[in-house]
Amino acid sequence: MRNLLKENLLISPFLVFYLIHSMQTGISVLDLRGISKSAGHDSWISIIISGVSIHLLIFILYRILNKGQGDLIAIHKELFGKWVGGFLSLLFILYLLMLCFTVLRSYIEIIQLWVFPQLTPWFFSLVLLIAAGYFVINGLRVVTGICFLSTLYSIPILLTFLFPLKFAHFSNLLPVIDHSFKELIDSARNVTLGLSGFELLFMYYPFIKHPKRSEKWAHLAVIVTTLVYVFIALVTFVFYNQDQLQEILWGTITIWKIIEFPFFERFEHLGIAAWIFIVLPNICLTFWGAHRGIVEIFSFNKKVILSVIIIILVAASGLIEDRTSIEALRRFSGEVTFFFVYGYIPILFILQRLILKLRGGK
Repeated sequence: MRNLLKENLLISPFLVFYLIHSMQTGISVLDLRGISKSAGHDSWISIIISGVSIHLLIFILYRILNKGQGDLIAIHKELFGKWVGGFLSLLFILYLLMLCFTVLRSYIEIIQLWVFPQLTPWFFSLVLLIAAGYFVINGLRVVTGICFLSTLYSIPILLTFLFPLKFAHFSNLLPVIDHSFKELIDSARNVTLGLSGFELLFMYYPFIKHPKRSEKWAHLAVIVTTLVYVFIALVTFVFYNQDQLQEILWGTITIWKIIEFPFFERFEHLGIAAWIFIVLPNICLTFWGAHRGIVEIFSFNKKVILSVIIIILVAASGLIEDRTSIEALRRFSGEVTFFFVYGYIPILFILQRLILKLRGGK
């Protein structure tokens, strides 16, 4: 498959860092209630546990891709045939669309809660998806550029979380490791949705020049993202006690309310507006992966598929209106993501080895 791609469509190995890091940094970091529900103030340890496990999964994922020499669609077809492989690939595409929709609808909810309560979800979805669709239709290199810029833009935004430290109560972190191993693991499981996104390597691996050289950049991206999550978690935990954190919606955003400038008092509005540059790569990458997967399986017109995906996501965003449904969507996405990355990826690794061994191939 790589031989069919032109040189001007490929990306350098180091750009995998931006693709993974920008995909992992999104909505989940703005709401740490789910993470801290099980392990409380020790949840930062759970983030590290989850980060370490992601490194193992990336190692497995690269072993699958290096042996398959193609994207997940090609690997499914090689291992399971046209029909079963196509069905599994279709499930993966639905998974990507679910991630895209979860990020999109969660960000709209933030805007509704903090800035424009009367905002019509379907209209904002349409505007954002048309913008994302423009980047997607122009190819992975353009989407990669969005991810690169997002990483740069996120640096000053993340630095704003230093302001709350003057109100910090570091005693909130004590005693350290006050929770059982099971509670830490339960909390780490809730981190999965936030640290997901690396599995999109299944789709853009063939677009990487010398893809084997990109593995170190993938691991570096996970290290940086894990440190970012730990940093924001520690700031949040020393600013709130655990009882407060469980009662506040989008607690990380609430922290911005203490930041005031003479020329701009409601900094949280600026922070939410700026966060769109961090959310946009999440939408673009999952959109691109789903779009490419459908085109590859069914050979439909690219622009037609793009329009159909936009219509489906816009219609779905108008159907989910209340907060309970959005919370249920995020929980469901978290569960599906957990079973995919910790279940299907290792199973696919084992099956690939067994099937190729039985066939007598490498």
